[in-house]
Amino acid sequence: MGLERSIAERVAAMRGQDIDSSLLHILKRNILDSYAGICGSLNDRAMLEHFDRFAADAESATVSVWGIGRRAGLAEAVFTNSVLGRRSDLLNTYLAPNSMGGSHPSDNLALVLTLADHLGMSGRELISTVHVAFTLSAAFATYYDPESAGYDHDAAATFYTALTIGYAFDLSVPELVTAQRVAGMLGLDTNQAALGKMTDWKHCTYASAAMRAIQAVKIARAGFDAPPDIYEGAAGVDRFFRHADTFFEPAPDLERIVFKRWPALVFCQTPIDVASDLAAAGIDPHAVTAIEVRSYAIAMRNGATEGAYQPESRAARTHSIPYCVATALLKPIEYTDFDDPRSRDDTVRALMTKVSVIEDPALSAAYPATAPCEISVMFADGSTVTRRRDVPRGDPGDPLSDDDLSAKLRTYFGFARDDAEREDVIRRLWHLEHEPDVEWLLEPLRRRQLP
Repeated sequence: MGLERSIAERVAAMRGQDIDSSLLHILKRNILDSYAGICGSLNDRAMLEHFDRFAADAESATVSVWGIGRRAGLAEAVFTNSVLGRRSDLLNTYLAPNSMGGSHPSDNLALVLTLADHLGMSGRELISTVHVAFTLSAAFATYYDPESAGYDHDAAATFYTALTIGYAFDLSVPELVTAQRVAGMLGLDTNQAALGKMTDWKHCTYASAAMRAIQAVKIARAGFDAPPDIYEGAAGVDRFFRHADTFFEPAPDLERIVFKRWPALVFCQTPIDVASDLAAAGIDPHAVTAIEVRSYAIAMRNGATEGAYQPESRAARTHSIPYCVATALLKPIEYTDFDDPRSRDDTVRALMTKVSVIEDPALSAAYPATAPCEISVMFADGSTVTRRRDVPRGDPGDPLSDDDLSAKLRTYFGFARDDAEREDVIRRLWHLEHEPDVEWLLEPLRRRQLP
């Protein structure tokens, strides 16, 4: 049996599958955390202005575009809303235990909520679809390493978003097979978004894959054929991406998901935590002569690129270890610290010039079991202060509690009508499986945040 058929059958078998209480709790924690990230993104007025112009050209207005009080076609709404799933950079991260790849399962909540708006899902149906999406995103991250071949890690999202959408639309196994084939033929994201000058398209890579996946599912439902063996064929994806020997063996462990405290790249989380620990001890930025950040190889490749030392966009700043460390040494990190006004602060700029990020082979060897970082701050009087952490707060080794996750949503759900609505949404999310619909979850997102 080919891989595309095997995956399709596994997805189809998840329909009606019992979700035990332990897994249910894990999924609700992830849904609440992911919703907080979407809420954080709705603070971004500049991005919403792009949405306003984009939705104005939509030909078939059937689904809500969040934050602008307008509707668009399903594909357009999937794109814009999925951008909001990532824009805040508060989204969670799954890092494969075999060091193959990584994914952001949180991305999928925006997609699934948009499908819920279109299809009218219940709370239990939403949970079931999220389960499929999160499981697939982790499985593909464990099987494929697109980045080593020059592709974005979201190249794999091309396939698991098509499968998730197909699951929601109740596609048959043959249709799920075709949806994967068509998705692959519609194109894979290259890693140019993460190289050189990083623009805010970095926050759109998953969204573009999901938008194409809508078309793949529509084409599959219409009965079109597509080239077989999209993974294992002579010009299939396996030829281009480094991959594991088996798919879905063992099944992904969703308890490995890392939750973020800070609106930044996952590889910036430990550096921010360490810099925050140093700041708590008291740092005079004018007395600092040098800041040495010791990290591991994959963190260097993602957060200490040449462009990371002169980031020019919000996405570039959230993916810059030097910027994150300099900012966290000065003050507690906030969402607005990655916006243009704060990035022009003279003290932040001056401190960034003193940051050097160095790969430590011992720290590289410790990954992925840990995600360590050590920072030494040198002062004009010749003294040095050093702090280290092995995992960020939010890692399974130092997890966020349920109360922490509820507090995270309170922080970013500032556009709630009042405290009562905010607390009601939090309460209902923790009991989502009992909700007959999710209109109460969608309604706040639909409100126009622009003048």
